[in-house]
Amino acid sequence: MHQSVLAVDAGQTGVRLRLHTPSGSPGSENREAHPEIEFPGVRTAEPLAPQLAGMAASVLLRAGQDPAAVTLAIGTSGVADVPGLAAALRQELGQAGTGPERIIVAHDSVTSYLGALGDESGVVVAAGTGAIIFGVGAERTARVDGWGYLMGDDGSGYSVGAQGWRAVMRHHDGRGPATALTDDFRTDFPDLEAAYVQIQADPDRVRRMASYSRRVTALAGTDQVAHGIAQWAGQELATSVATAAARVGLNHDVRVARLGKVLTDPTVDAAFREALGVHLPGAVLVEPEGSGLDGAALLASLAPGSAVDAAVAHS
Repeated sequence: MHQSVLAVDAGQTGVRLRLHTPSGSPGSENREAHPEIEFPGVRTAEPLAPQLAGMAASVLLRAGQDPAAVTLAIGTSGVADVPGLAAALRQELGQAGTGPERIIVAHDSVTSYLGALGDESGVVVAAGTGAIIFGVGAERTARVDGWGYLMGDDGSGYSVGAQGWRAVMRHHDGRGPATALTDDFRTDFPDLEAAYVQIQADPDRVRRMASYSRRVTALAGTDQVAHGIAQWAGQELATSVATAAARVGLNHDVRVARLGKVLTDPTVDAAFREALGVHLPGAVLVEPEGSGLDGAALLASLAPGSAVDAAVAHS
């Protein structure tokens, strides 16, 4: 019988799991998608395998599913060693007696790509709390940015929020121009000089800083400083998309899909489109076909030897 697939889309904001079980006549490739189950986000400063294994085992137990008849297909953020994570999951689940037949692991940039564009060429830009761009050509793939809030993620929600705070503090101490962001942010911190201590000490500081991006973009239509930050974000994301396309050899009729809330802002989106027209005039903006969770499910049916298959790990 065709195998069940447990798809996992693991991010820092939340983890979504969805079981797909065989349906139709024997030998059919069709699968029925069960309702999504959500868990809190993964803690990337801690080992991922125990966290993901616990969630997967819980869902399979709840569904009464035999793990030995399941392919576990995971797209996750916060992973530098994809083969290592696949091996660690195999060990973790095996020791618990809940080892699936197959384990497939990819960075969430790969599963976001698959969900948006399938196993075809193009570029996907995902800009939420972080920012990562993934390009796929005929023979190779390319990851651009996604290096985390300390080293990259330009154009992300975190970077926009952080730029907003820098502008506020420069206004506050006299180095920068006046901005309406100052009064807006002061509603959270009447004593602005206490903000950096409290935010830096917050274990959830990345998501907390990213939350300020919405307040920056909300003022972009009336405040010059906020407008400049929103434009910068769009331009950075466009540069990253063009870079990914060049690295995989795409220059004509390049399909580009956008994911994440940052590019839903009109000012960011307008700057993105304008810069993309300069850096990659052959780009064709398309709506994503599905989500990262849909992409995780597709890991189980990737064509062996495809460009995307080379970017995933099997155990």
